[in-house]
Amino acid sequence: MINDLKRYKIKALLIEEYDDITAILKEIERRYRKKTVFISGSAEEYGAWDRNKAQSFIHQLSKKIVGSGFTIVNGFGWGVGSAVINGALEMIYERPDKHSEDQLIMRPFPQFETGAKKLPELWDEYRYKMISLAGIGVFIFGNKKDKDGKLIEANGVKREFDIAVEKGLIPIPVGATGYVSKIISEEVLKDAEKYYPNHKEIIPVVEELADEKLEPDAIIEKIIKIIQIINK
Repeated sequence: MINDLKRYKIKALLIEEYDDITAILKEIERRYRKKTVFISGSAEEYGAWDRNKAQSFIHQLSKKIVGSGFTIVNGFGWGVGSAVINGALEMIYERPDKHSEDQLIMRPFPQFETGAKKLPELWDEYRYKMISLAGIGVFIFGNKKDKDGKLIEANGVKREFDIAVEKGLIPIPVGATGYVSKIISEEVLKDAEKYYPNHKEIIPVVEELADEKLEPDAIIEKIIKIIQIINK
């Protein structure tokens, strides 16, 4: 029967126990999710980078991820989301024969309370659902202004990192972009084997991404390299 199925290009997988089916399905889901990259970030300002340089970096990163055959999911973070959309769509429209709009999943956050739930609760639920679609998380920048106009750390980006780890995503913090991403990078590199138990080979590249002297093109190259290693 197994050999007969091969004629239809169906490969049978023999199991010892019924419970193995659940384990196999979870592994299939894990591998499928690794094809989707969650980009987390927000920015009122971009540190040592001017706005044009930062926006171009985000645009090209998004374009390169889609061009490499992966899907992007993004929550339309302030100062980041538009460039993510533009970069992904540019690649999709340049090569409609190869890429699809299905490779861009946008999840803008609700801005007003219209029901019984408060916004913080809605946002947390929203983050869980959005992040659950991906298998890899890229974290860039991470700042915002408070009610008094003071620049502060974007707690939403840190929350997205915590949820990503909880959901089993492989984090790629870009410490070179500063702010919350730098904090996440330091946290990850303190106990790198905890975050990359099955991909220790990417640890040196994540360390390189913490170098603030890196130019945008070099950062993008390293991020793509990590994503491709994870998907081998």
